[in-house]
Order: sequence, then C-alpha cells, then structure tokens
Amino acid sequence: MRRLSLVLWVGLLLAGCVSSSPYGYLVKGAVPPQMPERLAQDTVTRMEALYPPAHTRLAVTHPATDPYGVALIEALRQKGYGVREHIDRHVIPSTRDEMHARIERPAVSHDEGIPLRYVVDGPFEPHLYRITVFIGSQSLSRVYRMDEQVLAQAGAWVRKE
Repeated sequence: MRRLSLVLWVGLLLAGCVSSSPYGYLVKGAVPPQMPERLAQDTVTRMEALYPPAHTRLAVTHPATDPYGVALIEALRQKGYGVREHIDRHVIPSTRDEMHARIERPAVSHDEGIPLRYVVDGPFEPHLYRITVFIGSQSLSRVYRMDEQVLAQAGAWVRKE
C-alpha cells in the first residue's frame, strides 16, 4: 500500500511538471496593460541588431493571441519583418483541396520563415518577469523588474547561439 501511494504521488508530481503548451504568455497575476506592448517593443529593438528587417521572415510556431504576442507581431511588421502567424492544424478542412494542402505542407519550413517562439513568465522573486524569444535555434532572454506599476530592465539581453 505504501509503495502504491508513493508511485501515485510521484506520478502526480511529474504530471504537474508537464505542460501541453510551453510557449506563450505565462504571466500570473495582474500587470499594467502597457507592459506587454513595452516588452514587445524592447524585444523588436534588440532583434533589429541581430536580424535585419526586410531581409528576415519569421514564422510563429504557436498561437500568439495573448497581449504580448499580438503586440510583438504588430511591432515586427511595423519594422519591416515578414511574419507568418501560426495556423491551427487541428481544424477540420472543409474541402478536399484544403485537406491536401494541410497534409502536404510541413508545420513551418524555411521558405515560410525562421521559426519564432516566445515565453513571457513571472513573477519570480518579488516583481521579476522574464522574456525569452526563440529565433530558429538561437534565443534571446532578458529580465525585467516591476516596481509600483513601473517596468524597468533588470539586466542585459542574453543571447544563446
């Protein structure tokens, strides 16, 4: 009986660590409405130094319907990036042509753009938030601090190649 309860407890613990969607806007709690837009603008400013607009096409690989995702896509397009938004592949096609198009095309190809994913999460510690943007096989990450509804950078951008 002890062994069974231990196995069940470990199973529940591990099940809590698994997430069906590891990407997106994972901020818990209330934040000022301008925070996602400010984070998106800062992200695009950093991306400009590494990925030239008008020469870079990006393909978002997960739904970006959260406040940060919407602001990020809009800011990228305003700067001149080509952005292909995520298409839900679980929708049942209504015609035979749509069905063949969905079967033949991969989820993201380099013809459509460099795969783009992001994670915005927090708060960590008191008032720390983190943003990580995955561009192809590289990532950019930065920590921000929120004090009395004022967002400030809490460190430099970190780039992983």
